Amino acid sequence: MQVKWYENKDSWISRVATTLTVDFGCEYGGGATCNTDTTTATHTGTGVLFAGVMAYVRAWHGEKYAMTFGGGAIDNPSRYLVLLPPINGATALSGTPYFTENPGDPFKAIDTQLTFDYMPSQFFTLRAELVYRHANVPYFAGAGGVTPPGGNQGAAGSQVASWAPDLVKDEPRMTLALLVKM
Repeated sequence: MQVKWYENKDSWISRVATTLTVDFGCEYGGGATCNTDTTTATHTGTGVLFAGVMAYVRAWHGEKYAMTFGGGAIDNPSRYLVLLPPINGATALSGTPYFTENPGDPFKAIDTQLTFDYMPSQFFTLRAELVYRHANVPYFAGAGGVTPPGGNQGAAGSQVASWAPDLVKDEPRMTLALLVKM
């Protein structure tokens, strides 16, 4: 849902809008079920439900400056919507022993974001962005990274002797970005 709930071109704050996104669903198949009480001859239901929410508010000062604040949360108990970290070149097809994606593997995360935009024309935006993310399991690349010394080794995502990726639970980040439209 997106709502512009304030507009006054003569005011210091000229416009304010809010967005809200809510996601809910479940995974079924490959050993996962939507209900925990489902039992078959081969397995008991895993109750793989997904829930997520994001909310943002954006305020403009005239047409050249804007600020956005918001964040979100996710609960994905099978990690089926979580992007696999590219540890040793891992892909969604290769997988990796360093970060599993099995039904019942919990993943909960939150994020917050604050951005400042300077938009001198419709073709140019300069953005400063502060982001903080947290997960209940090590997920984000730490200072040591997710690539083994000397580059990726062996098959994509495979285990490397005497090495482990530096995955951390928290990721604070500051980004400066330039968008040019042509």
